[in-house]
Amino acid sequence: MAPVLLHLILAAPVLAGEPVSGVDILVRSKSDGRIVIQTVTDDRGSILIKEMRPGPYSVEAGSKLPAALIRRSGSWGVALIPLATKTATPQNHRTKPTAQGMHVDIVVPDGAPITFTIILTY
Repeated sequence: MAPVLLHLILAAPVLAGEPVSGVDILVRSKSDGRIVIQTVTDDRGSILIKEMRPGPYSVEAGSKLPAALIRRSGSWGVALIPLATKTATPQNHRTKPTAQGMHVDIVVPDGAPITFTIILTY
């Protein structure tokens, strides 16, 4: 738990807003289309994905949220925070509204698989 807290504390300045809990998240590999994880953000607005391999992914969020809330997605953000590694740096992305929620593309850098915390913020 300490490495997670350390990374969350270090990433605090890069987060765009307040974490949002209870939002449905789907992470899909863009290389082969497989679903990596389908879950709901926890009370810290985050999910943990273990051993993500390098490559492009799409993060889809909020397909079950009210449409009016999704339309305000210009203020939604996704933080991708690597755990226990010195080779990857945190990434911040702004989501784009879609017909089925919000969407953002991310890239896991080349190298060994990395465990990431993804935090959805508003």
